[in-house]
Amino acid sequence: MAWSAWLPLAAQDDLLDLLDKEIRPKRVPVDATFKSTRLINCHSVERMQGGDLEFHIAHRFGLINSGFKKFYGLDESSTHVSLEYGITDWLEVGVGRATVDEYFNGFLKLSPIRQSKGFPGMPVTVSVLLGGMTTTKEYPDPSWVVDAVHRRSFVTQLLVARKFAPWLSLQLSPTWIHRNMVSTPLDPNRMFALGMGGRLKFTPRAALTCEYFLLKDRLLLTGAPRFNPLTIGIDIETGSHVFQLFLTNSFNILEPGYIAETTRSWQKKEIHVGFNISRVFTVIRKKK
Repeated sequence: MAWSAWLPLAAQDDLLDLLDKEIRPKRVPVDATFKSTRLINCHSVERMQGGDLEFHIAHRFGLINSGFKKFYGLDESSTHVSLEYGITDWLEVGVGRATVDEYFNGFLKLSPIRQSKGFPGMPVTVSVLLGGMTTTKEYPDPSWVVDAVHRRSFVTQLLVARKFAPWLSLQLSPTWIHRNMVSTPLDPNRMFALGMGGRLKFTPRAALTCEYFLLKDRLLLTGAPRFNPLTIGIDIETGSHVFQLFLTNSFNILEPGYIAETTRSWQKKEIHVGFNISRVFTVIRKKK
């Protein structure tokens, strides 16, 4: 082919490539898959933006069916308070304290993959939670000598979520738990659970939320029978606050507790009322 014939074709191809790049939709991240860093008990794929600090309070009351003597559960409570800070837009760290079993805990949450539209698109958001905790409680037998290493537990979660529509988000939460000390030699130190949940928005500032964990090998645990935790609630957005009110069969708040130590059953009407509330503060304002 003569050069004079090839040059117009090459120029035409270059022009088409440039036009294709202009027409092709740019990559746009999908925001607000969930409105909080928690689905309810479980962490969500969301994390603090870089420079933001969240003060998070989680509270569970006693059993509703405990009757008037215990004021339908209001006399009993389980609480966890935490501070969670966004080091970057994709990395968050947190520390907290739980009243049940007197746990101190800390965690890292990384979000390497974010759902996005356009090109190149990504169908899901993926976050990874790495957490550890240690108990400071005194054991019933004072003769027990429990080393610090035996008081520790660890959790790893892979959080995968997709916002299907402005009103619907779903999440899967495969979870691995390791406890250095268990009740008897028959109890497993390592446990696996599959969590699933979602958010259904029904007004501009309110949404129905639900989560459920299926614990593998829960029938192998000794002592009181364990049940899979089921939690149903409502999210209410109030400007800078997110308030969650819910019903659950789990009194514990941290992962080794609410996943592996839930001894109450919905079928027996053993239900707790709980709430989560969070407040976000900007510590380092981003430069525009």
